[in-house]
Parts: sequence; structure tokens; C-alpha cells
Amino acid sequence: MSDQVPPPPGHVPEPVPVALPRTSSNAVVAVVLAICSYLACPVVAAVVALFLAGAAEREIKASGGWVTGEGLVKGARIAAWINIALTVLVLLFIVLVLAAARTTSTVS
Repeated sequence: MSDQVPPPPGHVPEPVPVALPRTSSNAVVAVVLAICSYLACPVVAAVVALFLAGAAEREIKASGGWVTGEGLVKGARIAAWINIALTVLVLLFIVLVLAAARTTSTVS
């Protein structure tokens, strides 16, 4: 016979904690850096965001579903590459304007 006493009627058992997937911290930091790269240190922050996005993607794939954040990784990559492209375009524009200004001042 068992020594355990059955619970009284109407007793609700304690819920069992369930482990939930977590979001990759590398993915979160990558998104934050990609967004901040528009405000300060454009290329540096964007490149670091790209490296962190790669690390987060590897972490997510290796976790077997326990780590999430694929959308954050994709967003970080898109924002970082757009920032890098805009920075290159702005630098090319500046070089072209300076070259045009120099040739017009030499011709006069």
C-alpha cells in the first residue's frame, strides 16, 4: 500500500515549468548595432553587426530550435548592408563633387 495521501478534492496541482526557446543575444546586439550605425561610426558598426549576425546564425542553427532570432539576423544584415552601400555612395558623390570643383577652378 502507498504512504501517499491523495490530494483533497478541488486541489489544483502546481504547474510544471516548461523550457521555452530563447532569442539569440548576438542577434539582438547585431540589430542594435546595425541601427546605431546610421547615427555613429557608420561602417565600423555595420561591419561588426554583420559579424555578429553571422555568429548568431551559426548559434541558431546549432541549437536545434532552442535559440531563435532568424528575423533579427536578417534585419541586421539588411540594415548593415544598406548602411555600407549608402556610405560608399556618399563618399563617391563627395569625390565626384571635389573632382568637378577642382577641374572647373583649374579651367578658369
